[in-house]
Amino acid sequence: MIDRKKMTTLLINVISVKMLLTFPKIMIINSGNAAWIECIYNTLIVIGLFWITTKLYRSNKNIIQLAEMTGKKWLKIIVGVVAFVVLLINYSSIIRIFPETVKIVLLQDFKIEFIIPIFMLAIGIGAYIGLEPIARVNNMFMPLAGIVLLLSLILLIPYFNINNIFPILGNGVYSITVKGINTISLFSDILLLNILLPYCENTSEAKKSGWRAIYISATIGVVILLSYCLIYPYPVSREFMIPVYQLSRVIHLGNFFSRFEVIFQFVWSILVLIYSSIYVYALCYVWQITFDLKYYKPLILPVVIISGIVAVLPSSVVDLVKSERLENIIVYPVAFLLPILFGFYSKKIYNKRTVNEESGESE
Repeated sequence: MIDRKKMTTLLINVISVKMLLTFPKIMIINSGNAAWIECIYNTLIVIGLFWITTKLYRSNKNIIQLAEMTGKKWLKIIVGVVAFVVLLINYSSIIRIFPETVKIVLLQDFKIEFIIPIFMLAIGIGAYIGLEPIARVNNMFMPLAGIVLLLSLILLIPYFNINNIFPILGNGVYSITVKGINTISLFSDILLLNILLPYCENTSEAKKSGWRAIYISATIGVVILLSYCLIYPYPVSREFMIPVYQLSRVIHLGNFFSRFEVIFQFVWSILVLIYSSIYVYALCYVWQITFDLKYYKPLILPVVIISGIVAVLPSSVVDLVKSERLENIIVYPVAFLLPILFGFYSKKIYNKRTVNEESGESE
């Protein structure tokens, strides 16, 4: 079992880690320097969807297990395979971007073909030790990451220029509300809470973890975007591939230590490795419960190999898989709507059980 605190920090990691890579640039391209407003807008949508889910969900079983409870094996397999594909699509952006950014930022003289196997080996070892040890390590590391983020934001304040966020609506209301809806994918990792629900103490604790993770992750996203937009005017702000790394390069702590980005690189790498280990474990777990396998560890090597293949796919193929249309058709409905659908089903079962119990007592 994973307690509320560990599950909360685990969810904060999987949601927020995108903000450390290229995700802020996507939002800047959409809305200009109103990207922070776009983040708030999408947060409000996710809060509404998660509120509906929490009101309906009455079971500690995930969507795959609830699909099995309908009595139809084929439905369980379909839901399990779809969940696996959605998680892999979500994860693919990180395993594509992280090795490339390591090469750009840290190891310019290394070929990416050497970086990817080391990365795959590390996340494979992480998944092998199991979810609970991963959650404990993540829970210990997240406060350090939080301190580094807070310190960096404080050190950035002297570089803020309020004029850089004007016009306040950036590229316009349409860009924020219509074009910007695709960045709701920032929160699509909340699906992991449903997949890992059997590891939670109960549904009440799981819901509390979900709420806290959404609020904290949204705050992190808004603060990062607002800080970036206050420092770099548009359209200069859309030119940098990794905005958070660019922010870290602005900070100078005197002549003794003028490269704050070194600390950022350390924290960023550890967080991504933990994130990837969580995802590889979740992918194995989905396959395990979908096909009623006794052990998940034999699945780690195939999943890591699949991850490595995705990491080296040509950009054209990745762009096709990560296209907005495909996300609208597959990722968003599964990540946000499928838990609501099965939540309705779990509530129906709960109400039926309550009626039966009351009928038994009356007799």
